[in-house]
Amino acid sequence: MKTTLTTLAAVMTLASVTMNARAQDQTAASQPISTTSVSGATQSALSDKPEADPIQPAVSESHSHGPAYFRRDGFWLSTNDGSTHLQVHGYVQADNRMFTANQHGEEVDAFLFRRIRPLFEGTLFNNVDFRFMPDFGQSNSQIQEAFLELKTLAFAKLRVGKFKEPIGLEVLRQDRDLTFIERSMASDLVPNRYIGAQLSGSVLANSITYEGGYFNGSNDGSNGVFTQWTRGNEAAARAFFHPFAKANLTVMKDLGIGVAGSAGDQHGTISGLKTIGQNTWFKYSSGTIADGQHNRIAPQAYYYAGPFGFMGEYVISSQEVLGKNGSTGRVRNEAWQAEASVLLTGEKNAYTGVRSRNAFEPGRGYGHFGALELAFRYSQVSIGGDAFTSFASASSSARFAGETGIGFNWYLTRYVKLQTDYEHTGFRMAPGAKAPFHSENLLLSQIQLAF
Repeated sequence: MKTTLTTLAAVMTLASVTMNARAQDQTAASQPISTTSVSGATQSALSDKPEADPIQPAVSESHSHGPAYFRRDGFWLSTNDGSTHLQVHGYVQADNRMFTANQHGEEVDAFLFRRIRPLFEGTLFNNVDFRFMPDFGQSNSQIQEAFLELKTLAFAKLRVGKFKEPIGLEVLRQDRDLTFIERSMASDLVPNRYIGAQLSGSVLANSITYEGGYFNGSNDGSNGVFTQWTRGNEAAARAFFHPFAKANLTVMKDLGIGVAGSAGDQHGTISGLKTIGQNTWFKYSSGTIADGQHNRIAPQAYYYAGPFGFMGEYVISSQEVLGKNGSTGRVRNEAWQAEASVLLTGEKNAYTGVRSRNAFEPGRGYGHFGALELAFRYSQVSIGGDAFTSFASASSSARFAGETGIGFNWYLTRYVKLQTDYEHTGFRMAPGAKAPFHSENLLLSQIQLAF
């Protein structure tokens, strides 16, 4: 009952916020807005291109307002010609996790601030884009992203700092634009953000994009620490194709097909694998470490047409390991995921997220309830059989996990998003396991406020 009352209070509060936000939208729409081009990092959030795609060069134009001003997408500071500017914005995500069952039968329900991320990004002298994004969520302050990107050559942009490695399709999608609250289990086999240098660009009118770089880090499903150098280095590359981007075939314009991969050398501890509810279901035995080559291959694709969207990828991660008793081997893990969604209110679906056609204003009648989205997903991870010979315990880890999810999203305004997902995860144990894991059944809810 307490949870229900809390939820109702939150919804009423959000309704008030959205009404005010709509009024602010209308007020802002009646005032002139700068036509100054935004930075590359900002455009990636507003265009229909993947986050990892190259950024269009800024075009300087004069504007009539002062150097400091507010827009729908945040607070801006800019020179008169727009060649140098700073955008300040961000987002907050609050999660509620309710388990009806989990693999160990424990009480692990939780409410937490999943992400609290102010963003500072912009352009210097029309030639250098930058982004700084700290994160204060989950009581764990860290620097998620900090990089500079030289974009003098549109077909060969140099980025240096901490940012996402160009491998996983779902990982490269911005956190605030995800269809589900948590990424699929397939994303646990690719790295997240690490320190490195990357060259990226596009050819044939953006029909082909590429990224390639060298990074300090190669742990699956992990995030590098900005001030810590790890014992692992890898080269990563990705090519992504939009074969019908310039064709007169509208229904196929948002078809994207690509492949990514990495090759590196990793030494030290190896991250375990977690469920959607963030509970560990596989981990290496104490004393087992990475000790050599680590390779990945990840074919991927997405397709969007009108309100419909589909995204899928397949990942193979192969790692040389060293056991506590001195035994060596190579563990090959495989994963894949498929996700489909539809906008019930008819808005355009896109890899870069959804923008509601009409804000939540029930007083204006039918059609002013924001955007409603229904989504389905399946993902699974299989652990290589060699893992349970000397490197992992069959009694404390499963050899397979499969996740089925259904999600419902409500985009009240461009600033407010409500998500509810139901996730079921089942496990298969390795030979010799004393007892099977219980399935994990999880109801997740999230409130996102973006500014």
